[in-house]
Amino acid sequence: MIKAFINPVLVLFVVVFSFSSCITNKNLEYINTLNTSLRSTSYNYIVQKEDLLSVQISSTTKSDYDFFNLQETSNPQLMHQNPYLYGYLVKPDGIVNLPMIGDIKVEGFTISEVEKVIEQISSTYFKDPIVKVNVLNFKVSILGEVNSPGEYNIVRSNQNLLHLLGKANDLTEFANRKKIKIIRNNGPNSSNIIYLDLTDPNVLNNKDFYLQPQDVVYIEPLKKKFYSVRNLSSAVSVSVSAITLYLLLINN
Repeated sequence: MIKAFINPVLVLFVVVFSFSSCITNKNLEYINTLNTSLRSTSYNYIVQKEDLLSVQISSTTKSDYDFFNLQETSNPQLMHQNPYLYGYLVKPDGIVNLPMIGDIKVEGFTISEVEKVIEQISSTYFKDPIVKVNVLNFKVSILGEVNSPGEYNIVRSNQNLLHLLGKANDLTEFANRKKIKIIRNNGPNSSNIIYLDLTDPNVLNNKDFYLQPQDVVYIEPLKKKFYSVRNLSSAVSVSVSAITLYLLLINN
């Protein structure tokens, strides 16, 4: 009588537990929406204090000022190890000092605005100059439930969190996509903690969705990570194995 009662109860418990712990496609989704088109906020990176700027000037003028194009002839490995040898630091007053061009206020301006100012001033020395400015010390770190955690250099300054996940070879199946933590530098001795939901389409309109230098992104695991199974076939396999083991034990 007891065995007749226990068997169906145990079978039901094992099956329910196995299927409730299964990682489903819904757990793996990004930007959960049925819309085929989404609007996102445009973003232009604003130069900040302590940014290390790369400045390159190209023109038809004979190359008499090669100090603006050091990256083209530099050792890539040495530049990666010590980019401060090849860049110009934005000082605490928001000014960057460039050879021959002098002091330029860059803090609070976009990269394109800084390029235009340098282009206007350098036209005195170069014919039809083309200016390219980039941030050399734009690095972010990503930790937790990603396939390739680590520190990554961001070349384009308008990159967002999804671009970083691409560099880190995507989230693992156990990552909590609804609670992404970003630790963001907010000035001397101050940081903000930001939480983003990557399943929410509105995240595309959130300015915090775009990366900032020295961001630390932490991907926490789902709460059921330690008892979950990866897919439906695994859940079925676990259920069958548990039931088979139980039947073997009560028949001996």
